[in-house]
Amino acid sequence: MCPGACSHVVPRAAAAPLTGRPWVWKREREVTASTCPPAGRRQPGARPTVGSDRPQVKQKENGVALRGFQSVVRALDALGWEERQLALVRGLLAGNVFDWGAKAVSEVLESDPQFGFEEAKKKLEERPWLVDSYDTWLQRLKGPPHKCALIFADNSGVDVILGVFPFVRELLSRGTEVILACNSGPALNDVTYGEALLVAEHIAAMDPVVHSALREERLLLMQTGSSSPCLDLSRLDEGLAVLVRERGTDLVVIEGMGRAVHTNYRAALRCESLKLAVLKNPWLAARLGGRLFSVIFKFEVPAE
Repeated sequence: MCPGACSHVVPRAAAAPLTGRPWVWKREREVTASTCPPAGRRQPGARPTVGSDRPQVKQKENGVALRGFQSVVRALDALGWEERQLALVRGLLAGNVFDWGAKAVSEVLESDPQFGFEEAKKKLEERPWLVDSYDTWLQRLKGPPHKCALIFADNSGVDVILGVFPFVRELLSRGTEVILACNSGPALNDVTYGEALLVAEHIAAMDPVVHSALREERLLLMQTGSSSPCLDLSRLDEGLAVLVRERGTDLVVIEGMGRAVHTNYRAALRCESLKLAVLKNPWLAARLGGRLFSVIFKFEVPAE
């Protein structure tokens, strides 16, 4: 894994070689009491685990989302710069609604088989969100571009294709290199590294921005070394950790309830970070002072 190699992006308490979880992770448990449960246990409002036994369903959902990619991008490109930034963030959040592990989402999908990307946008709460750093993020975007962004993707299908990739495309257009990190193995409907490679190949065939970025290695896909719906930044795949340092990563984007809220909500990083999620668990939403489908959009800049 990555003892010390990824100290640029892991929590400050984890910068040294580790044998266990650093204090910052313990503090996270004390604050939210909502880390991912051990295997075999579920939190209130969660569905039974869906593992690798439904790859055909994921492939079908990826196919449907890919067919909508170009129209989503065209609509974004038609917007003015400032309006587009909010639309990209709303797209990220709407995509994150599609989570097989959330009972609330499964109930929506079962009651409305036509529920899609645009319908998910309507599910989002209006601003100001439960945690809302968007204005600060927008001001940051008016400054110089980031050198390299590390993005931890969450779900396959609509989430990664219509939410994450348009956001990646915008960063690339700003001159920012992007490392897209995905699970090494399956967990729920989380996108895996292998699936992301296929998705990127299809998108590159449709989009010149993504195509050139892949060819020039300004967009790199990497595996995290994990098969969990959560994220332990102190246990990243060594190859990913080395690349993050080599590229001078100065922005980390963590997407999804499991990664951004359950396990990293209060993790202090050494570079700018963006943690975003839609709360699809009523127990967790209530604990954080929100309600079902409340939005977390937390942009943080490290103290000098």
